[in-house]
Amino acid sequence: MSELKGTEKFVAESLQSYFSKLFTHVNFEEGNDPPDIYLNLDGQKIAVEITDIDQNVLKNRKTIDYGYLKFIDNLDEEFGSFVDADKKILLFFHHNYAKVSTISKKFKKYLKSLIDTGKFKINNSIEDNINDVGFKISILPMPKKGTRKIAGSAMPFGGKVKKSRDINTILDTISDCHLSGQTFNIVNDRIYDKNIKCKDIEKPIWLALFDNYYNKFTYFDNQEHLEHYKNTFESIEDFGIFDKILVIFENRDVLEFNT
Repeated sequence: MSELKGTEKFVAESLQSYFSKLFTHVNFEEGNDPPDIYLNLDGQKIAVEITDIDQNVLKNRKTIDYGYLKFIDNLDEEFGSFVDADKKILLFFHHNYAKVSTISKKFKKYLKSLIDTGKFKINNSIEDNINDVGFKISILPMPKKGTRKIAGSAMPFGGKVKKSRDINTILDTISDCHLSGQTFNIVNDRIYDKNIKCKDIEKPIWLALFDNYYNKFTYFDNQEHLEHYKNTFESIEDFGIFDKILVIFENRDVLEFNT
């Protein structure tokens, strides 16, 4: 048995307990970093890379991300009153580490022209880019308890997100778009980073994410923490090299997501 410590030990033991309910013989051994561990399930050896879902992983891009989040706040204040009462606009920016100032003026004109045309239809989406900053604008039904008319998130790398009807599930479940957007960003960052780190590992390989972020905003006496991540993963399409991604919580709950 391995002599793992800290998060790796906790996650490894949580996975062993979880999969012992599904398989007869379950154990783990320390890996070569990468991966952190090898999980053995009835003779099948699976490489598992372990990492935290932690806001600190975004520190290198926090200033840029927050710039876009503030920009989205300003768009809501400036243009929200012009959006039809039954509609909500969700924005995703793929900034490639370009500051929001490279797009702000032109994007405001772009968005205003779209609003002025009156062509926004629910469940439609528009994808484009300005100055090499990619973005997606989704038109969603306004949630019953919703207040913001324009919300969204930002991430450094490009890529498509799921259709607006799936994103709307997130908006209905989690009213704080900054919280859900941050979770989405952190998870995508971990997937992107660990794909690079683990690209030479022999498959099968899984990614185990220990929640050290959303636990600060929830209690574990209901299913809300599970629903938060289920809704977040509705918008994540590309797992890269990972066949499965697991989210492990401090109360030892485990969520599985398959490619």
